[in-house]
Order: sequence, then C-alpha cells, then structure tokens
Amino acid sequence: MSWELLVGLGILTYGSRAVALALLPTVPPRLAAILDRMPSALFAGLAAHAMVIPGGVVAEPPVLAAAAGALAVTPFRSVPLCLAAGLTAYGLTTLIR
Repeated sequence: MSWELLVGLGILTYGSRAVALALLPTVPPRLAAILDRMPSALFAGLAAHAMVIPGGVVAEPPVLAAAAGALAVTPFRSVPLCLAAGLTAYGLTTLIR
C-alpha cells in the first residue's frame, strides 16, 4: 500500500463524514438514543469474533487475557482505559507465557 493511497483513503473517509455532519439534518432524539448505544455493541461483536478462530477453536491465551483486561475496566466507560487494560493484559500474558 502506498502513502498516496493511504492519504487518499483518509481524506475520502474523513471528508465524507464531515460533509454528512454539515449537510444532513439533525437526528430525532429517539433515534439518537439508539445510535448512542451502538458502539458498545459493535465493539463487543468485534471482541467476540476475535476470540474464536475459524473452526470453533478458542483463541490463544494472550487474546483472551486482553479481552478480560478490557472487560474488567468497562464500568469506567473509558475507551482509552479499556485499550490500555487490554494491551497490558496481552503484554503480561505474552511475557509470562
């Protein structure tokens, strides 16, 4: 992948989002409440998908530890904290293993 392609894709991605925010009408409050809950469900789906390898085999211990570490700090409702906890658990499990 070339740098030009990467920059072009970034401009396309963020440009389309900026145009949508500027031109689309505001979302009704009921729909906004539903949309506010979607990121957590999407992240949970991505995490669950990462923990099962095709063929029904459970992922390696560092991956499971990362998920457990991130899950442990979810009551704080902080994405950076979840990322840090998951990376820390992954790293420690990799070192111990």
